Amino acid sequence: MNNNVQSSKNSGLSIAGFVCSLLGFITCGITSTIGLILSIIGLVDSSKKGQKDGLAIAGIIISAIPIVVFMFFIVLGGASELDDNTSSSNKSNNSTVTDSKKEEEITYTKIDVDTLEDALENNAAAAKDEYKGKYLEITGRLGTIDSDLKYISLLSITDEWDFVGIHCKLKTEATKESVKSLSKDQTIVVKGKITDVGEVLGYYLDVDEIIAQ
Repeated sequence: MNNNVQSSKNSGLSIAGFVCSLLGFITCGITSTIGLILSIIGLVDSSKKGQKDGLAIAGIIISAIPIVVFMFFIVLGGASELDDNTSSSNKSNNSTVTDSKKEEEITYTKIDVDTLEDALENNAAAAKDEYKGKYLEITGRLGTIDSDLKYISLLSITDEWDFVGIHCKLKTEATKESVKSLSKDQTIVVKGKITDVGEVLGYYLDVDEIIAQ
């Protein structure tokens, strides 16, 4: 009587393990672990009694498949994240090196407002070809100061009635703060990059630094 009960119990474990293993494909592997445990217990019990338990073996094999696949994607995801972090770090480092290198390589050509305006008056197209995109260190007279500190104008020191000048865009807080301490008609030096040249509107410059004289 006791042997029959034990045999029925083992058979039940194997069946339960097999069913849970199959359900693992539907539940995305949630029941696969349970199926694997039950199938192993069923197989061990059958082995102790000297019996073969094909159902338990099948349950072990079937339940192992979703678990292995799940572990594979975890490892793959971790490797992908590591690659992304490494790539991102390399890009950041490369960007920092490039920016630093660019900063070191900038050489400002010294010039005054009169020279720039003469070039514009003589040949606007030639002036555009020569100065657009160039980094200049320009000496001139402070003209308009925008109330919102978006720009200032740099005028000729020798020509009191100069209306063309250089339109200087203030891009950083440091340059905006430096303008607050300046006065109109004061002689200053402006370092920056010429972004555009027009026959009527003159030169446009993005300011990097302002030096009071």
